[in-house]
Amino acid sequence: MNLIEQSVEQISKENFRNYYDREQAEEELMDMLQSNRLFKMKDTTLDFIKKLTGQSDNSFTIRETGKFLSNFINEIKIQYEIKE
Repeated sequence: MNLIEQSVEQISKENFRNYYDREQAEEELMDMLQSNRLFKMKDTTLDFIKKLTGQSDNSFTIRETGKFLSNFINEIKIQYEIKE
């Protein structure tokens, strides 16, 4: 493999998102929470998912909960005219 092929392969790996990877879903949740300055809410959110579903959390439930929380936070910001 030449240098260009290696570079293309590396870029492809970096851009590949594994939607079934639980750790990646947790990182995405943490990024969303950090962007809203909710640094300490990751564990609380994951515990909530476990309580709600009655099972260990998976990538789907983490992502869907993250989407819900993001939309909820954005709606609160709109309603209360919170500027960032």
